[in-house]
Amino acid sequence: MKKNLTHIRFVKHNRVYYQKQAKRAEAVKLLLEFFSRIEGKVKGMRGYAIMDGIEDQEYESIILTFWENKEDMDTFYKPDNKLLTDLVERLKPLFEQMPRRESYSMIEFKV
Repeated sequence: MKKNLTHIRFVKHNRVYYQKQAKRAEAVKLLLEFFSRIEGKVKGMRGYAIMDGIEDQEYESIILTFWENKEDMDTFYKPDNKLLTDLVERLKPLFEQMPRRESYSMIEFKV
């Protein structure tokens, strides 16, 4: 059964490259702990997806966060958000380079 998720209006796409596959596993564990801890507590955030590259990009992860509105998304990703900056500081030694972030508006999302 498909569900129309019209309340999800914006997506933040985070592309992360790790130093090696072992670092990716460590980082994913930290990411899962982070999202579990903040679930339901961040205004406007409606969910997330963590995906690992399986072909040529075995040291890459994509993290998507789903938002009701752009303002809440922008607020969460501001440099002064201690929740996010603390996570990035913990993950920084595992990165090959700093994550690249892009914002998107949702046209349609069905699952």
